Amino acid sequence: MQEEKKSIMEKPVSRRDFTRIAMTFGITSTLMAWSGFAKAGVSPSAETLAQKAASIQKDRYKSAPKFKLRYGAADHSVETSWVAKIGTVEFVNEVEERTNGAIRVEHLGSGTMCGEMTCAEKCTQGIIDFYLASNNNASVTCQYLLTLDWGALWQNRAQLYNFAFDYRREQLFQEPMRRLYNIEMLHGDYGLRSLFMSKRKYSKVPDVATVEQLTKLRAKVRTTGTRFGLKSLQLMKINPVAISFDEVVDAVRQGAIDGADAWEIPFSVNRFTEHTAQQLYLKYCAGCWITGMNRKKLLTLPSNLQNEIMEAAYLTQVNILGKEEASIATKAGSGDTTPTIVGSEHWKWGIRNVVWTDAEYDKLEKLISPKFNPKVWTEDMKRMNQLMGKGDNFQEMYKIAREVPRHAYAIDIMPKRWWKKNPSWYVKGPWKRGTGDWVKSDKKKV
Repeated sequence: MQEEKKSIMEKPVSRRDFTRIAMTFGITSTLMAWSGFAKAGVSPSAETLAQKAASIQKDRYKSAPKFKLRYGAADHSVETSWVAKIGTVEFVNEVEERTNGAIRVEHLGSGTMCGEMTCAEKCTQGIIDFYLASNNNASVTCQYLLTLDWGALWQNRAQLYNFAFDYRREQLFQEPMRRLYNIEMLHGDYGLRSLFMSKRKYSKVPDVATVEQLTKLRAKVRTTGTRFGLKSLQLMKINPVAISFDEVVDAVRQGAIDGADAWEIPFSVNRFTEHTAQQLYLKYCAGCWITGMNRKKLLTLPSNLQNEIMEAAYLTQVNILGKEEASIATKAGSGDTTPTIVGSEHWKWGIRNVVWTDAEYDKLEKLISPKFNPKVWTEDMKRMNQLMGKGDNFQEMYKIAREVPRHAYAIDIMPKRWWKKNPSWYVKGPWKRGTGDWVKSDKKKV
């Protein structure tokens, strides 16, 4: 058995092999095959991957589907799925299984159909039926996605996932996205943005652990398209630079920028970690890859199939929460993982994860949050309130965010179906303790 497993792993699949197999048996079936090997912790050979893809393709095509849907997964590829647990393949598999093949979904990643800046737009237009992209980049097309990006809104990932499962997201997130952009928001991975500072400049610099030290840097940092994220960086005296994700490594290697911003996972995907000295876990803005569906397309399906899509989205969301949290700690070794786990990407490259004290995070919030610095956010708050249609967008988001304590773990969030009313336990939440022995702390008891 050991010899068989060794032979499977001797010849890893090249990009050319994967493309050839995908062209023969379909990209979606090949991704499903790859995902199956990943779950088993095995890196397949081209031959075994092709055999598995052929078997899956045969099973998926044994009956004709009633509906064919297309899923544009931005620039995600087979390589990114090893670290970024975005759930796209799992969702496709769940939809097809739950509908007994009545729905067949074509998974279109690696930029084949759209990219980070265009997937949401193509979904609103009905060119694709599902899309996946970061909320930050998609906000260029769907401005209301900025509701997740208020400065210092979230103190931890637990607060973000709590919102993802909360029925109150209907008024604050779902309904405006439907009304404004014809998109039904489904599942996503939810993270918080950091600054990844280059080895070229910061390897010998002490940890940047205070607001004062940060604002003195005047660093040039690559950032994404989110207007709210840009404003927060500018309030921190950071100089944001617009550079595409693919060009970040070259830019920092050449010294054109001092670092780049992203949440916990992305830079472990493109090996930017090789060039990172310090990860400043500022948590100043959300960073998420979220899947949405064209609402009109959803409504064309029979009600039972609509229900199955929502159930598939819920199960995928639960799956993402557990897998992404594990990947952040054990594969990336990022975020507030200190010390970094042996074998993780941050451990391999000697990256220092700089996690601030509560007092410093409070100072940062007072600097960039609309709650404490409302004047610079006045026009943005008015605009978001208009888009939402009723109520105070920031205040409502802030209220829900702070129901979960600062040091709660995301893995303690109790999942529920977000389109159903919150039960009493969800609002009051004895599971939201977050204050006892089971809270994040680097202090030993002995």
